Amino acid sequence: MILITTTRRPSKRTRSFIRDLSHVIPASKRRNRGKMSMEDLNGLAIREGAERVIVVGTQMGNPSSLTFYEPSPSHLRPISSVRLEGVSLRREVTSRRAPHVRRLGIAYSHEDLKDGARILAKSFNASILSKGLEDLRSVNCDIAFLLSSNGGIRGTFYAVRPAEELGPRMRISEIREYGEGIDDLKDKI
Repeated sequence: MILITTTRRPSKRTRSFIRDLSHVIPASKRRNRGKMSMEDLNGLAIREGAERVIVVGTQMGNPSSLTFYEPSPSHLRPISSVRLEGVSLRREVTSRRAPHVRRLGIAYSHEDLKDGARILAKSFNASILSKGLEDLRSVNCDIAFLLSSNGGIRGTFYAVRPAEELGPRMRISEIREYGEGIDDLKDKI
């Protein structure tokens, strides 16, 4: 399971964004952060049996980052972060409802995006990584997160059968992986 939450003072747009993410990420649950510290969030993730925690950052009223953590007995260990330049919410992309999601695949459109796709597969705890949506149809995936480069890096969620964009859509400026030696990531809380 993936627990999705925000930094301490999210905007309405950020709350809509985490709701959209919870509809397209399999086995995910969104949680209002409130006054929870990172230690409290780690305890909640362990109690809920979450394998990952995604903290969505807000800047000037818009979602600005996705930081992926792995719960551990002592603290949340950072896995990676995705810096966002802009987000289109699901309601701005399509009116189609998200299908019941059982399996997520990570796809990339160009070979130069393979490393970023690998980091995202690890972050989302998705074991499937492919070049293009066509390969995902044969491995029983419901949803794909597709990285493409069209004037910068873009990421969006697609229904695999039939191939249709579901959103949310993101413009990504950086995908960064954290090493095993990092104990703490300073989060804007």
